Amino acid sequence: MTRPIEPVRSGVALIVMSLALLLPGLARARDWRPELSGSFGGTFGVLGTPNEGGPSGTFAALWPVSERFSFGVMLHADDAGSKVDSLRDAQGHGLSYGMVEQLHRMATGFSWRLDAHLPPWRKLVPTASASWGYYRVRDDVRGTKVDETGSIGGSLGASLRWPFGPHFAMGAGLRYHRLFNDFEKGFVSAGLEGIWR
Repeated sequence: MTRPIEPVRSGVALIVMSLALLLPGLARARDWRPELSGSFGGTFGVLGTPNEGGPSGTFAALWPVSERFSFGVMLHADDAGSKVDSLRDAQGHGLSYGMVEQLHRMATGFSWRLDAHLPPWRKLVPTASASWGYYRVRDDVRGTKVDETGSIGGSLGASLRWPFGPHFAMGAGLRYHRLFNDFEKGFVSAGLEGIWR
């Protein structure tokens, strides 16, 4: 049974309207080319069930708005893990026939993202990040959807980046996500990031 998501629709409309207002200004900007970044890692500290964690990934396009700040959009996908249980003998003998997945959960979404680049420290560039957007939390059993809900949510992150020349950098970071729904309240993602300017 799908849970109602009426309050989220106004949030999605607000995100779409904000994007429509922002794009003309970016198009007139002195440098239209964004900084592209992609990360891959895992999740942990999931507030919900299942909560074993799983793979996590992001892709972001950010435009410089000043010397220290970049603003743009981020796509994200984060696996909360799977709930497994043993398959038991139907005759009541208590014999186990092995483990089987009972429920799998994943959150995907689209967010606005603001990065603040702090002064370098021993060639490392500390970066703080904040995002706000829309998450879609989906439950399935071995690929078949059983429930889903929409959620507004945000995140706070921190990373260290190591530049490799003027156009490429590598980094590692953590990000805490806070969601506003009854499925999954929050989680932490950690991963390695590649940045191309």
